[in-house]
Amino acid sequence: MKPEQVQAQLTRVLSEAISELRDPRVPMIVTVDHVHVTPDYGLARVYVSSIGGNMPDLLSALNHARGHLQREVAHQVRMRRTPMLEFRDAADSRF
Repeated sequence: MKPEQVQAQLTRVLSEAISELRDPRVPMIVTVDHVHVTPDYGLARVYVSSIGGNMPDLLSALNHARGHLQREVAHQVRMRRTPMLEFRDAADSRF
């Protein structure tokens, strides 16, 4: 599978999984702006943004839920190895 396809699938799966989190630190609307996977698919940097949310709290909540989110990715995206998820503020992204 090409990196672009993997990134698109991860964006879709994570957007849905994050919207279902029941953590008070996660605002109602969280956008997964983009996902960047390393060439070996070992790491996926997930760039998120939200309206009216506290970004440090959001990143903390997502890191706390990392195991759950990785399991969702493993169930829904067919890959040999599920990448480690790393959450970052989309405002800090540099393509």
